[in-house]
Parts: sequence; C-alpha cells; structure tokens
Amino acid sequence: MAFKILSSTSSSIKDPETLFRDLRSRTVEGLMAQQADMLRSYMNKVDETDLALELPTGSGKTLVGLLIAEWRRRANKERCVFLCPTKQLVHQVVEQAREKYGIQALDFAGSKKEYSERDKSSFMNCEAIGVATYSSLFNTNSFFNDVSTIIFDDAHAAENYVSSFWSLEISRRDSDSFFSAIWGLIKRFLPENDQLRYDETDELSIDYSFVNKLPAPFLWDIKSELMVLLDNYCQNGDHYFQWKMIRENLHACHLYYTNYSILIRPIIAPTQSFAPFSNAKQRIYMSATLGEGGDLERIFGQKSITHIPAPVGWDKQGIGRRFFVFPMRLCSEDCSLYNAITWIQKFGRTLILTPRNFVADKTKDLIREILKGKSYQIFSSEELETSKKSFIETEKAIAILANRYDGIDLIGDECRYLIVQDLPEATNLQERFLITRLGSAILFKVRIRTRITQAVGRCTRSATDYALVVILGEKLNNYFLKPENRCHLHPELQAEVEFGIEQSKVTNVKELEDNIDIFCSQNVEWKNADSSILEMRDKLSQSAISSTDALAKIVSCEIRYQNFLWNQHFAEALDAAKDVLAELNGDELQGYRALWNYLAGNAAFFASRTNIQYEKVAKEHYIAAAKAVNALPWLKHLQSLFLAKQSSTEDMHGIGEIIENVEMILDRLGTTSSKNIENYFSNIRTGLSSSGNAKTFENAQVMLGKLLGYHASNSDDQGAPDPWWIFGNQGIVFEDYTDTGENPVISKDKVLQASGHQNWLRQYYPQVSFTTVFCSTSNKLHDAAIPQVDGIYYISVNDFVLFSEKVMSVVRELWRNYSEPGNLNWRQAASNKLLEVELAPYQLLSFFTKNKLASLIRE
Repeated sequence: MAFKILSSTSSSIKDPETLFRDLRSRTVEGLMAQQADMLRSYMNKVDETDLALELPTGSGKTLVGLLIAEWRRRANKERCVFLCPTKQLVHQVVEQAREKYGIQALDFAGSKKEYSERDKSSFMNCEAIGVATYSSLFNTNSFFNDVSTIIFDDAHAAENYVSSFWSLEISRRDSDSFFSAIWGLIKRFLPENDQLRYDETDELSIDYSFVNKLPAPFLWDIKSELMVLLDNYCQNGDHYFQWKMIRENLHACHLYYTNYSILIRPIIAPTQSFAPFSNAKQRIYMSATLGEGGDLERIFGQKSITHIPAPVGWDKQGIGRRFFVFPMRLCSEDCSLYNAITWIQKFGRTLILTPRNFVADKTKDLIREILKGKSYQIFSSEELETSKKSFIETEKAIAILANRYDGIDLIGDECRYLIVQDLPEATNLQERFLITRLGSAILFKVRIRTRITQAVGRCTRSATDYALVVILGEKLNNYFLKPENRCHLHPELQAEVEFGIEQSKVTNVKELEDNIDIFCSQNVEWKNADSSILEMRDKLSQSAISSTDALAKIVSCEIRYQNFLWNQHFAEALDAAKDVLAELNGDELQGYRALWNYLAGNAAFFASRTNIQYEKVAKEHYIAAAKAVNALPWLKHLQSLFLAKQSSTEDMHGIGEIIENVEMILDRLGTTSSKNIENYFSNIRTGLSSSGNAKTFENAQVMLGKLLGYHASNSDDQGAPDPWWIFGNQGIVFEDYTDTGENPVISKDKVLQASGHQNWLRQYYPQVSFTTVFCSTSNKLHDAAIPQVDGIYYISVNDFVLFSEKVMSVVRELWRNYSEPGNLNWRQAASNKLLEVELAPYQLLSFFTKNKLASLIRE
C-alpha cells in the first residue's frame, strides 16, 4: 500500500463563487444570477458573526448555503454544519449536494449513536460538511458542540425547533396523575373559572382557544415543591433533557396552562447560554421570508443579525403559479371541505395542512367517508418526516399534516393540490397567551404572515411549478379577503390571491370546478389568465406591517433582559426592561407595553428577594402593567401581592374576564357570515319558547349563560338542579317550573326542591356563592310554601325571554364590531357597552334578585 500524499490547504480559493467553478463533478452548468449576487453580498459581510440571507423559494438558496459552508471548510479548515428542520430535508440536501453540486456532504439525520465512525472522523477533521436537523445541534449531548460555522436553513420556521430545547410541556393525556399533581400546586393561585375548565375533562369540553399563565411571583412561591415534582417525573423519559436545561433557571421561565397542557419555558430562548451555538465563529440564517420587526432576532435570541435582502427583482417576482380557490365565498365551511375533498379525485396526490391534530383526525374520517372505495392512501406527518419517497411513489396519496407549515417541499408532479385549513396563528401556548390574553398580537403579525406564505407555497418550489390551493377555515379565509392584510404580502402572492378571490365569486360549485379543470389543463385560456395575474402583480407593492420599526428597535434590549435574567443579574435585567419600555409608545403597542411592565416587575421582584428596596419598584411596574390596558383582566391576579385595591371603575367588577369569555364564543361562531350566530340565537329562542319541554328550555338557558360569558352547565343526575351560571365566586342556579299543566301554582315541594340546589352544588363548587332564582310561567305561590321561600328569588318566563332578547341584541352588536382575539380597542368598547346596558356580573345579579319568590300571589 502506497503512502497517502497530504494535499495543501485550499486557501487559494478566494470565494464561494470561485469554488463553484472548481466543482467538476457537478451537474448544474452555472450559478443563477441571484445566487451569484447573494454570494458577492455575503463576501462583503464575510466577517460578520450573524448574517441573514433572504433568498425566495426556487431561487437556489440551498446551493448558496452549501457553497458558503464548503468554501469556509476548505479555505479556513472549519467544521461547518448545515441545519434543516426535518430529517427528510436533511436527506434531500445531502442528495442535492452530492449528485447536483459535486459537494461531499455527510448525512447526520439520525441520533448521535447512529452516526458512523467514518463520518464522525471526516467531519471532525474538516474533510466534509455535515447536514443535520436543528435538534441535532440543540441537544444536551450534541455531536456538533465545536463547530465554526452553522447555517440555518428555513430560519423563519425555527422558533419551535429552537425554543423546544428550553420548553417542558406536560400533557394531561400522557400523564394525568402528574398533570394533576402540578395543577394541585398551582390551583390556589388560579381564578375560579380556570378550575371549572380543569374539572371538565371530556374531549368535547376542551376549549382550544383558552390559555392562562401563572404570574411569576406565584411560580416563585411554589418553586421548591415544583422542582421536587419535576425531578421525580423527569428523571427518565422524554422530558429529562428539557427539564435539565431549565431546572436551575426556573425563575427565568413562565408557566402557561390549559385544562389539557402545561408549558414551562423562557419568553425568549437563552441561546447565548448554549456553547455549541454561541461559540460558533459565524451563524448564517437563510430563509425565503426573513420578516421584519426583529422577529428573527427573537427566534434565535440574538441581539443583532445583519440582514442581506433578496436580490434586485425578487421584490416583485415569485416562483411557480398557484390558482387560489375560496369555496367559502359560495357555501359553508363544511360544504367547502366536502367539495375540496371531492376535488382530490382530479389529482394523483394531495397535501392537506391543518392547525391541530384533532382537525387532522376529523378530516381523515371525512376523507374515508367521501372517498370510500377510491383506494387513496393517507400519510401522516410522522411518515413524511423521514422521507417523502413513499408518498410521491403512491399514485393515490393524501398527506395530512397538523401544525406544520414548513419542512415539506413537493416539487413538480410530486403534488399539485394543496388544501390549507385555517389560519396558522399560535403554534404554542406562549404565543396563544400573548395574542389572546395580553393583547400582543402585533408581535406575531410578521410571523403569521410568514407561516401563511410558507403554507401556501409547499407545492410550488420551482419556476415551472403550478398547484391548486384551496383555502378553508373562517380565519384564513378572512385574512385573505381583507385588503388591509393582503397588502402586506409579496406582490406575486397578492396578485394570485386577488385573482382567486374574484374567480371564486360564482353562483354554483360547477363554475368553480370548470375553472379548476382549466387550470389543470394549462391550456391557452389559462395562459391568458396567467398573463392577467402578471399584469396585476406589476401594479402592486408590498406594504410594511405597522410598528415593525419600533419592535426592531427594542429587540436588542429584550435579548439583554432575557440573558441577564437567565444569569440572575436581576438589577441589570430591570434596566434592560426599562430600555424596552422607553421605546414602546402608541396605542397599537399598549398590550406589549403591559407585558414589559409585567416583565420589569418580575425582574424587580426577584431582585427584592435580596434587596428590599426593589419591592417598591416591582409594585410600581405591576401597577403600571395593570393600568396600561383596562381590558386585560389577567394582570389583576397580581393584586394579592402588590396592587392597591382598585376602584370599581378600574376593576369593572370582573367584566374584563366576561369579555374574554364572550370573545371566545364569538371567535368560534365566526365573523364571515351571520349564519352561525343567528343559528345560535334561533336555538335559544326555540328553547325558551318550549316551556312545555323542560329539557329544551334548560338547554337554552345554558346557551344564554355561555353567551353572557358565564360558565354555564346542567346535569341529568337525579336530584340535580336546573341550569346554573358561574362567574368567579358568584353563581346563579335556576329552578325552572315552566310546564305548570292544569294546576299553575308553585307548590311547597317545588320550593323545597329549589332550596336544596345549593347543597347539591356545594359539593362540586365549594368556593362559589350561589343565588337561587325560580323561573316559572306561574305567578302563584301555595301558602304551604311560604316558610321555605327565604333567599329564593323569582323571574317570570316572559321576563326571562325579554331579558334573553336584550342579551342577544347586545351580543349581536358586539359581534358586528369583532375582528380578532386580543383586540384591545374592541375589548374596551365591549366592556363599556355591557356596563351601559347593565349586563356586567354584579348588574346581572341585581337584575335577578329584584323580585323575591315570597312576593307572589298567595294561593
């Protein structure tokens, strides 16, 4: 065997563009203009530590990233890793690198123990670049703990991949006993309504729009007990590594909860505390949609990232062609979904994106019903995670992915039909809390736009691609229908959407199907349509989302806050929070201003544990947080710590929480048309008019209570009361006597039955003080019942029906002005309206206690 002659370093390769010409085994002839432009822009910033490269879909960003990595490996003898969101994309990038570009790349898609010794040695000796998933880097035992260059592909989609490393989520379905143990620790700090949600355990009762947060001072109180619980639970199993990453920094984390899940995580990922990330010489973030407003910096926990924008010309032009269809312009969501599923038969393969697993499951069941006997095979996200080969080799295939808007690239004939079900708003509990409970939706407008852009582009990945995109779900439908949203989209996407909206303005389904057939044929008629889309595109421009300049200005201070807090430098964290607050001005940012006053209060609270002088500062910031927005009831739970007792006008007698509950009802009923809300009203009216049918009447009472924002329920148990409404520690329980028959007199037995309701309810709701209200068509009371009537009130069925009409009229007005969850202006106006028409909780109690049962006519 001959000796191996060592080659000299490749330092003579002056840049990635020069390197490309030396790659003799590549199958692509040359660089595209935009690729060469981006590589030259990169060389002008080559010494920057953090660089973001924006290259639209189909513009060749994979080759750009691989060339940079290969050049740095050869020229500087650096270990370079190229990161992808999924294993399937790792395999795809490695295949492209080897077969198309002539670059030797190593596939590290699996777990560390699966890496071959040959590949590990080659990587460590800088003989080849590595390609791996995000989770391969963000790992407590990462193989990539000493790399010089990290390239993050699809960086826009990285938030959950990065933050999950510092996120511990406990599901009630996975471990009910452990979930209950944690709930037992926090329940004494929680509002009554949250406990009521916890007690409702059946699947149908889960409210996926609800989320709440344990205030940081309360989390501090239970820290020791919580750590013992988590140490026991997480010592083995899936949660061990996440718990290990946050255990010593629980003070810097936030606990969010629903009645089915608990999430503990920092508000921003503390990436600077993680050496494999922070020690890299250069970090490069590549994306087709980098966004603005500091969103990328928040995702990666970096104070400053230098952005290199897309090359000239790409501000107008997109990739491929999509024909958008909006069937909900013609019929209901259920009808639209049915039609969308029947259209699957026009295509070989279909991709369906849904917001949640239970929506995916319902869609699968419907597909099996509608396409029964058609031999379609359904694929899940788990099956496509490793490889898309089986999917694209199956002639009749449907992939249904839940909460996944990236990481799946289907090119050309691999898939030409995409169904997107509803708006990809919040992908974790923290996002949902900040949007719906703290009025900070402005922070996520860029991220939501990015997710939508990525979602609708899954099947158009090259210049010649074309795909049908069907839009379903009220929120997503409304997003595209509103011109004030469309103007923030890329001009080509704007034009495609506007064309689709216009073509969907039809009178029957056949017209939609005819247009779909024309699109699929790609005939002359479609070519003319395509030309009109291009003409429209050239006249459009993309508008910036409001407040992004202000959000970009403060992001470095936000990162400083998180890093100081993580390292227990509380005074410095407080200073950073104050720097954030100094720049948060204007009504649009009032919810975010409340959040940062709360976060500043947290830093001061932690500092006060060792320096009592900071207690006053904490109090000031918590009060400022509560006063920043009257319509945010969540912050009132800090009252027991620092807040002075609020006046009735500030607290509004709990009306803020009522408004949040009403908002959830309106959000589920939707705003596209009045059909759902009018059906809801109709069911109430029908039920209340059926005084001869007790069950129907009671169901209508429950519906009315929910419409008012109360926790409303009923029971079929023997001896159980008729419906009850609860808010906080106050409740109303009804005794309905509507079917009076031939003897319309309220008897002693009926009154005794009503007086016993509170005893029945006390075993389930011990903290709630109930008021008993007798609702009847009769106004006559038997003499024998007189001794039992103390503390019982009366309302006639007629008056109750009139009251219900008032409620529905007011809620209809609120619905007309409602736009989206967390809209602080709407919440304030709605609060004022309920107070004006005397529908606040204390006003309702006053209304139902006007007449005592004892005041009825004696018989």
